[in-house]
Amino acid sequence: MRDADSAEADTIAALVISAYCDYRPSLTAENWQAMESGLSKAGRIEHAHNIVAECDGAMAGYVAYFPPGNSSPKLFEPAWASIRLLAVSPACRGQGLARLLTETCIERAQRDGAATIGLHTSEVMTRARALYERMGFREARELPAMFGLRYWQYRLDL
Repeated sequence: MRDADSAEADTIAALVISAYCDYRPSLTAENWQAMESGLSKAGRIEHAHNIVAECDGAMAGYVAYFPPGNSSPKLFEPAWASIRLLAVSPACRGQGLARLLTETCIERAQRDGAATIGLHTSEVMTRARALYERMGFREARELPAMFGLRYWQYRLDL
């Protein structure tokens, strides 16, 4: 795990898009195009701390961590820390990288004095939701639909 360099933004975006391609069949072409457009901004999101996981010297995972006070007010309470765009390269799945990236964010949130860390996830992200629940995150509320999918806010009290 390490902080990403700003010069790696294009590599991060490509990794995130590749990881999220699994969800493409569940979306209309228009919704996939909208999602992909948002994903292409990974590595360039204001106030995000970009964290990457490496495997055999190559970038294999990514997550955007937002310290308390920097989370999206549409998704989270202002005082919460938050996690966005967790992604693991399809070639590197099953090695615990998603858990390690999430644990890194939790550790940073604790260091930053957050009482809660949040994330949001959708109905098609079943593996991610199962991981978050195993880690102690709990569904807090349903969010407005995005990309034609149901989304939920999850929280972990620290």
